[in-house]
Amino acid sequence: MDPVPSTPLLSAETNGPPTSPAITPRQVITRAIASEGRGAKLAAASVGFTGHQVAEALVPVVIGAVIDRAVATNDAAALGKWILVLGILFTGLLLSWRFAARISDSVTEHGAHRLRMDIARRGLDPHGMSPRRMPGEVYSIATSDAGSVAGFTHTLSTKLAAACGVLTAAISLLVISVPLGLLVILGTPPVLALMQVVSRPLERRAETDQWQGAKAGALAADLLSGLRILSGIGAGDAAAQRYRGASRTSLEATLRAQRYQAMYSAANVAIAGAFLAVIAYVGGRMAASGSISVGEFVAVVGLAQFLRGPLIDIIYFGAGLARARASANRVAALLGTTEAVTPAGEPVSLNHSEFLTLRDVVLAGASPVDLDVKRGEIIGIVTENAAWADALVDALARRIEPSSGTIHLGDNAIHELHIDELRTHVLAAPHDAALFIGTVGDNIDALAPIGSRNDEAIAAAAADQVISALPLGLATRVTEQGNSLSGGQRQRIALARALASEAPVLVLHDPTTAVDSVTEARIARGIAEVRGAHATILLTSSPVLLDICDRVIEL
Repeated sequence: MDPVPSTPLLSAETNGPPTSPAITPRQVITRAIASEGRGAKLAAASVGFTGHQVAEALVPVVIGAVIDRAVATNDAAALGKWILVLGILFTGLLLSWRFAARISDSVTEHGAHRLRMDIARRGLDPHGMSPRRMPGEVYSIATSDAGSVAGFTHTLSTKLAAACGVLTAAISLLVISVPLGLLVILGTPPVLALMQVVSRPLERRAETDQWQGAKAGALAADLLSGLRILSGIGAGDAAAQRYRGASRTSLEATLRAQRYQAMYSAANVAIAGAFLAVIAYVGGRMAASGSISVGEFVAVVGLAQFLRGPLIDIIYFGAGLARARASANRVAALLGTTEAVTPAGEPVSLNHSEFLTLRDVVLAGASPVDLDVKRGEIIGIVTENAAWADALVDALARRIEPSSGTIHLGDNAIHELHIDELRTHVLAAPHDAALFIGTVGDNIDALAPIGSRNDEAIAAAAADQVISALPLGLATRVTEQGNSLSGGQRQRIALARALASEAPVLVLHDPTTAVDSVTEARIARGIAEVRGAHATILLTSSPVLLDICDRVIEL
């Protein structure tokens, strides 16, 4: 699989659809439908659909031949032969459609999977994304938009087949009558050009519609993930009002796009219908004057009726391309988002990894901070600036870069270290650390050294009380985001996971906000015991936790 490019976006506005990504929508579409052998499969699907369209175009021609060469001559043997030809024709068109549809579906599903893998890899890139994306927005792009881009496979293959069907019909008409053939050949391009002009505004509508819909979906997903907290602090009504506003904006954008889609469809059907009526009229006049036979007239009428289908398919190519490009633009904007932190250069050897130093570090617009944390120390940091506390956790984990200043781990600046190596030695656990689908034991073991026992970490985090209360103990299944557990249970399981990591430097941000005072006192003692030989930073205002600290710094 090709690496996901990480070139920066030229623009990443938050008040409208992202524009001018460094990875182009064309590249995203090509990646979905033509890479990894899918281009050959797309060609095979196009051949199959083309066979179906050509065979379908030949049906009225064969029926006209039946009339002229069997019915008009009262020839039973000829009638039987032409019926056999019709049977072969229908068998061919049915089989070609069946196999083409299977190949097209395969390309679509594998192409969508490829894009989802690219999106997942970009979202999981340890260097992060700037600006950050809400989880709901990433989910919307990875599902709806990836599927829309890959679905262009069917649009492209069937529209190529439709063009071949129109060409077959035009040649058939030329054989029957040169004027009729020329009418189709010369009349089709201006008709399609007119349809294309009508379709252009749809692309802008489609992009705005999809962006607004994704924004509402992202907001809904993020509000649901924090529903318990919002209900607990009485903010449910405000959150619902915020979602209603986003949903209403999305609805209005969708209705505008659908109204234009209806106008677009009506205009294009009228254009195609008028063109086909002209063909039928000219053919009827020629049959009446004896220029063509009755069978040829029937063939002309049948071809005129057949042409409506592929012409409508060709008409909607612009709409399908508009939807695919709008989705591809969103995928490209995500894949091309700049990294939040610069990757390290050449690997360097890490020395004295349990000594952390901050010099003139500026975060979240606050004053510069100096800090030294040594092995065996527990440092308490008290601050009323919640944004600064979050930024410090992110900066120590290198999820963001400080505005200025340097952070050293031992003798090395952390930006010189490979990010995986840094995070092996410094674990900066966010306040809202997530739990993953799996068992309670799987979650605790996730960061622990292989083969280690986590009994001490579990006891230190008072997670043994949680485990004993669960029906299957450590084997109890945890649902997505840990929603099957209470807030206090989730917090203690996450704390046990952090303590089990045995990281040389551990940063904990308000690790006991969801537990009672008795449990908090037990956890404080447990942290002091388990972390006695390592460096620990506690970002908290809890007197119980600050009481175990060797030093307390107020910022």
